Amino acid sequence: MPPHALLLVLLLAAAASPPPAAAVCVPRKPGAAGKPGHQHTPAPVNKPKPMPTPAPAPPKPKPMPLPAGADIVKSLCLKTDYPDLCVSSIAKQQQSSPPPPGGKRLDGAGVLRLAMAAVRAKAGEAKKAAAARAADPRTQPLARGPLDDCVESYGDIEYSLDHAEKAMAAGDRDSTGTMLDTVRTDVDTCDQGFEEREELKPLMAKEDAELAKLSSNCLAIASAAGLR
Repeated sequence: MPPHALLLVLLLAAAASPPPAAAVCVPRKPGAAGKPGHQHTPAPVNKPKPMPTPAPAPPKPKPMPLPAGADIVKSLCLKTDYPDLCVSSIAKQQQSSPPPPGGKRLDGAGVLRLAMAAVRAKAGEAKKAAAARAADPRTQPLARGPLDDCVESYGDIEYSLDHAEKAMAAGDRDSTGTMLDTVRTDVDTCDQGFEEREELKPLMAKEDAELAKLSSNCLAIASAAGLR
């Protein structure tokens, strides 16, 4: 066959062939991602962590029970110049004193009596100490006279306290105040014996300083409680 005839046959055959089929897109079913037959597992959701429960607060300490009358002791002692000594000295006397009869609460007169008892106890100790020093051979001879005076003045304190208690029982406020003033004066009498002799060391200075504070507390309590 001549070449031009062969070329014509090829052209006619190409024109008669059907066009190629178009590609068809098939939508994928939901959940069909991945390998066939493999079920899709959703990603885990992080849940919020629960807040930690706060630890319970420690229980508050319970208040210490106060002895009967402790409130009035404190309130009256706050009226004094030496409140701490006032409270401690009265508490010491409460330990050795019977409670008010009939379960009654402590009143102002009871507080004053306890404060006076503290003075009495301290005066008794000072009296013994002064007598012991006066009898001590190591004590300066010049100091024995003032020490004897101190023994006497400490005895006067006990006498004045006795009369102050009687005046209180009788409701005599003027006499109560006078006798409590006398207690304070008796304390100063011991010091004066040493002050008059400058060469002497005040041997009873410590005892007298505490007695002065205790007797001052009595006067302040008596005034605050309306007993003088």
